Amino acid sequence: MNDFMKKDDADNWNERYRKLLDSLNIGYTLQDMEENILDVNETLLRMTGTRREQVVGHNNREFYTKKEFERMQEIALPLQQKGAYQFEFILPTVSGERIPVLYNSFINKDSEDRPNSINVMVTDIREQKKIQAELESANRALVSSREVLEKEKRKLEAILFGIGDSVTIFDLDGNLLLSNPRGMQIRGGRRTPLLPLRSGAQSELTLTADGEQHKFLGQVEVVRDDEGTPFAFVELLRDITDRVKLREREQELIRIKRELRRDGLRTEMVGVSGAMQKVFDLILRCAEVDSTVLIQGETGVGKELAALAIHSQSSRKDKPFVAVNCGALPETLLESELFGHVKGAFTGAISERAGLFREAHGGALFLDEVGDISQALQVKLLRALQEREIRPVGGDRSHPVDVRVIAATNKDLRELVESGRFRHDLYYRIAVIPLRIPPLRERTEDILPLAEHFIKKHGRKLKRPAGGLDHAAQQVLLEYSWPGNIRELENAIEHALAMARGPLITPENLPVQVVMGEPARKQEGTSQTLTSQAAEVEKAAILAVLRKYHGNRTRAAAELGISRTTLWRKITMYHLQ
Repeated sequence: MNDFMKKDDADNWNERYRKLLDSLNIGYTLQDMEENILDVNETLLRMTGTRREQVVGHNNREFYTKKEFERMQEIALPLQQKGAYQFEFILPTVSGERIPVLYNSFINKDSEDRPNSINVMVTDIREQKKIQAELESANRALVSSREVLEKEKRKLEAILFGIGDSVTIFDLDGNLLLSNPRGMQIRGGRRTPLLPLRSGAQSELTLTADGEQHKFLGQVEVVRDDEGTPFAFVELLRDITDRVKLREREQELIRIKRELRRDGLRTEMVGVSGAMQKVFDLILRCAEVDSTVLIQGETGVGKELAALAIHSQSSRKDKPFVAVNCGALPETLLESELFGHVKGAFTGAISERAGLFREAHGGALFLDEVGDISQALQVKLLRALQEREIRPVGGDRSHPVDVRVIAATNKDLRELVESGRFRHDLYYRIAVIPLRIPPLRERTEDILPLAEHFIKKHGRKLKRPAGGLDHAAQQVLLEYSWPGNIRELENAIEHALAMARGPLITPENLPVQVVMGEPARKQEGTSQTLTSQAAEVEKAAILAVLRKYHGNRTRAAAELGISRTTLWRKITMYHLQ
């Protein structure tokens, strides 16, 4: 869908751009980087005497002699490094005439900043060449009359007008000497420089031209005499409004594309909080590059889900995503898992194993709990990331691998680096882009949407009708601290669905540690919450207040200084129903 939108917008833009240049009597051609002609306007066809089908789909070299084409390549290719450039050359016509023209070219780039096409504007400068020849002839004749000098000035202005840019010349003191018509139009009555008069000064300016705001790229160059002595400054203003609009359009297309991808991301991860929106943004940005990512967060926050989301939105999405929990395997087994082994490398190695790096070739390798890797294995992992090759255990040759590594940890790797338990060079290699997923207690806005997501997910598995949470159960979930994060919440919902008898989940259906407001803990059969004596005192106080207000829990909770949910918990705990 996004590619279709982008092509449609680009086609509309090209059509408007062709018509604009036609109205200015400027030729236009769109070429790919191999000089194949993709589009032309009517002015260029008129200039060359050709029909559209004779040009579009053909290569530039078909219209020039071999010598002419090689000369044009010799001029243009070095200039392409600048992105925007111009040069004089000739334009072949059907009649065999070679028209002198000025080529103004601009390199288009894709979203990854790679050149993919060239916009070329073609201006017929025969009249300017004729005027220039007359000027040179006049100079050679050394005609000194005032009238001729004024004529030369007008001719020079005519040449400057042909450039299409604002050109203004100042003396060394900043006094205006000459400005072409475009320059006078843009400047209005201003006679002072718009930029500092020093060679190489450059800036983007917003000025009013033709009654509208235009963007200009301003540049100053020094003019020197034959002995190299400066005697004037030229201030050149190039109108880049269309280029800026195109750039803004490309940014808008990138934004639209990112929003469409964000919609896809929301089907994989649930979160409405501002903190998770930032996580989603970073996931999408991580997907657009191929750098190593370090995902940090407590156990149960969904680090592997985030890693999978990065992979599924990236250019490697059609390649393998391979995950391994580095903390769940002993060092020797983990090394074999990652890098593989040859037959006979150790006892039990009865056959060769490729290893996870090679299994993930072209895709992504997710290293969960990377902070648990031993220092010896850290060295080998660092070498694999630096050299992009691995050597199997017991092997005598290396294998190249193309793998994007996404690492995750619930530990503070910086602290491990400072204590010498984790290599600093490996840390900087895997933490090119750090991504922190906040714990659930820091984003309570996500608790109920996540709970509803898990009710639907496990309701389908248990073949239960779609239900939800009653208000009291929602309050319980919101007040609990969720030390186990999303994983604990999912387990609690699955437990509640199994316990519930009606369509709605009530507090009675939730695990006891959630209802009691803290994880269940046992210590030699003794309660960690209240001593028996304190419990009796609290029970009596609650019962007395309830009797006072004839069972009105709202008024009783207000007098006790606790919430209605907490009062409900106490009533349940002390069997005061």
